[in-house]
Order: sequence, then structure tokens, then C-alpha cells
Amino acid sequence: MAKKTTKKKFSFKNMFNPKPQTVSEGYAQLAGAQITSKGNYKSPKTGLNQAKDDVLMDLGVKEKDQDYYARLDDRIKRSREASKNLGKDIFGRPATDRSAAARGETAAERAARLKKEALEKRKAEGKERRKKFYKQKDERLAKLKAKLLNLA
Repeated sequence: MAKKTTKKKFSFKNMFNPKPQTVSEGYAQLAGAQITSKGNYKSPKTGLNQAKDDVLMDLGVKEKDQDYYARLDDRIKRSREASKNLGKDIFGRPATDRSAAARGETAAERAARLKKEALEKRKAEGKERRKKFYKQKDERLAKLKAKLLNLA
């Protein structure tokens, strides 16, 4: 006779289910809510262990405990503040590279800029010459047409 396995199968549905699956999970959620409401909970874990456990619990690899729920509100608040400050430095100013503007352009950048300006100038001159050519062509055709109409 084959043995029955008691191992749970992996499922995304179960991973992201907000309802607790076991009594211990439900207790952890309840205790976490009570801990955060008091606001004086001190975790026995070090900072590195807290961060590691939080990541594992967020991914569903590890079962969520009281510490996770005690830190959850603070983590949410810090995450929202960080998302508001994206693209800014620690003082709230736009995070741009000011050193590049202060040092001026290099020889290669200057050469590239001059080459680009020369190309734009040649394009503009070519455009003007084309306009002039078509204008003269239209005038020649108009004169020829008038000449032909006068003969007929």
C-alpha cells in the first residue's frame, strides 16, 4: 500500500490568500494587530534578521509571525515616503549630476557638437538652394509657356 503524503502542494492562490490557513497563522495576525496597536513592542531579532525574515514572509516562503505584523505599518509608511522621493537626493532636491555641468565639455563632446552644428548648417543651405532651384524652374516654365501661347 502507498503512503499518503502530508506535504502541502505549492499554489499561488494559497500564497496570496489573506485568510489565515491555520490556527497559528490566525493567532499571529491577531497578536500582530494587538502588538501594533500598543506601539511598545521590541523585537528580539537583530536588524538584519528582521529584514531577511520580512522578505521571506513577504514572498510566502516563511510563515508570518508577530514581529512581521508589528513592523508592517512602519514598513508601509517608509515605503510610501520613499516612492514619493524617487528621483530626489536625501535632502529632497532633484538628484542630477551637477559635476558634469560644472566641468564643461570635453574635447570629444566639443568635436561632436561642432560636427552636429555643421551638419545642421549644410541641411539648411541645401534646403534654401532647393527652394531657389524650384522657384527658378517654375519661372522658366512660365516664360516658356507664355512664349508658346503667344505663337499660337
